Amino acid sequence: MANNLSYRLMKYKYVVLLKYSHQVQIMDTFKTILPKDKNLLKWIAYYYFHESKDENFSKDIIYHPHYLVALNVYKNVSIQFNKNGRTYVPVKHDLKEIILTINNRTSKQVRLRGAFNKIGVVFHPLGINHFINKPLNRIVTNNRVSSFEYFGEDFLNTSNLVFSESSLESKGKLLDTYFKTHFKKFEDDRVMKAIDIILNSSEIPKVQELANNLLISRKTLLRLFKMHLCFSVEEFKSVVKFRKALKFYEEAINKPTLTQVAHDNQYYDQSEFINHFKSITSFNPKKFFSSINNISINGTYWTFKED
Repeated sequence: MANNLSYRLMKYKYVVLLKYSHQVQIMDTFKTILPKDKNLLKWIAYYYFHESKDENFSKDIIYHPHYLVALNVYKNVSIQFNKNGRTYVPVKHDLKEIILTINNRTSKQVRLRGAFNKIGVVFHPLGINHFINKPLNRIVTNNRVSSFEYFGEDFLNTSNLVFSESSLESKGKLLDTYFKTHFKKFEDDRVMKAIDIILNSSEIPKVQELANNLLISRKTLLRLFKMHLCFSVEEFKSVVKFRKALKFYEEAINKPTLTQVAHDNQYYDQSEFINHFKSITSFNPKKFFSSINNISINGTYWTFKED
């Protein structure tokens, strides 16, 4: 990621054709932008803006586990939660909903109904911890998708300004200003080093090996992950392994076989690889890879659910 690039703009649009008797074409837009400030880039992966102005818009999206954490702000939308995910439905009165998504276990479904407008702030692991002054597990609930009111009125005011701007650059500048103003250095180097080792090692270490490397007890390591990431160590390792395999497959010019993906991503054999993907996504790998859609160069992969 080149820090000297000024506001790398990335625009992706996709068109959804719904089968009504009159065959209308309904569009939503998904646009992303990187923080301009090089220090923010260490903690914020990207901002995104997802919108549809069509009152008849309807789409079901499956999103998949990630070690990145997403903060989302919705304008004039009511969020209805269920065990499989959530549904967004428009409301007439002025309403802002803010939720934090820590998707560390299984794929979830989002049902989009009607017009909507959404701001997303996607944080690197431990990224959001640089903007809060207490452990993350004291702020979020036990739910993996939870209401997030910690940033308060100041963030709501910034969000209102972002919604009112039309250009990506202006939206990005407003968000940069907010997060630069509210930066709080995260002090625990032990968990930061643990994350770095897991993400960058050619072979993901066992929990005890990781604790030994950090010169801390296994119990302390487990506690730090739960406190600051709301992940267990094993959950985090599992999602990293899944994402590495997904990236390996998607970035290959000549698509590898499932055996190759398993071999090059630290799976014991193809059977373990298949079982891992099915446990996370409910799809076998072959069906999963044929169903995903890369909607941004930031590696945002969605599956569009068939009717």
